[in-house]
Amino acid sequence: MPMTQQCIQKHYEGAWKANSDAAKHLRDITYSSPIEDAIVYPLYRRMIADLRLKATGGDVLDIGSGAGRWIRFFLENFSPKKLVGADYTQGSIDLLNKWFPTGCAPQTDLSFRLTDITNPALDLGQQFDLINIANVLFHIPEADLFNNAIANLKKHVKRDGMIVTTEYLPRAPVRTEWMLVRDRYHFEHAIKQAGLRIVAIKAFNIFANDPMGIEGPDDGARGDFNKVRAMIRSLGAANASSEETTRFVITFLTEIEKALLSFCADRIPDIEMPSQKLVFLAPV
Repeated sequence: MPMTQQCIQKHYEGAWKANSDAAKHLRDITYSSPIEDAIVYPLYRRMIADLRLKATGGDVLDIGSGAGRWIRFFLENFSPKKLVGADYTQGSIDLLNKWFPTGCAPQTDLSFRLTDITNPALDLGQQFDLINIANVLFHIPEADLFNNAIANLKKHVKRDGMIVTTEYLPRAPVRTEWMLVRDRYHFEHAIKQAGLRIVAIKAFNIFANDPMGIEGPDDGARGDFNKVRAMIRSLGAANASSEETTRFVITFLTEIEKALLSFCADRIPDIEMPSQKLVFLAPV
């Protein structure tokens, strides 16, 4: 049964608390793939530099902060003047306050807010130079709530600022238990209606993420990709007892991803890649 946004919120309310309670170190709350991180972090840093985004010295909003993956990214790679982490679960806000206490980043005004990006009355009291909203929009299946979220992004970004989201942008929508991955035409229409435009699209991680960029049944190309992903997970689990072997496997699989992306880069437009993408949006 496909989940609603409320169902997803309820799940994460408990999940973030359990994750925080079980952790003994900041690294223990990490939930992203190290292979994906090794690809997307350098790409994101390069795009921030190329597009001259104000990640250092600017006001940054991270929506859907969860366990703080992107909070860490911005604190470790940049020096924002202000960094606001927002999430719609109290479990996440409690986790973030515990693991990123006041004073942990002296150069940055760091705070966390319980925030529902789909609330039509949302007002954070300011606009931001950079809004990061990773792995959030496709977890909002309801059309009206999705449109509210896009409108709130536009409302809270500065005229010369940028919104960065992670999307798949297939030619046809893909509905799973957890996601409604909207097709590129629906997505482009929604952002245009809100007064936004796509500035750049950068593909990352072909096998280290779900193959939602591939439309069609699971017994077709999507199924083939999922078989590879399952084998990658098995390979990682089988070597988890040896730190040296684990590092080798992660490096090996990362280099495979890099080689595939490099080969495809001058042959396939990023929007056509069977992968997740960083999508950069700006006000019209």
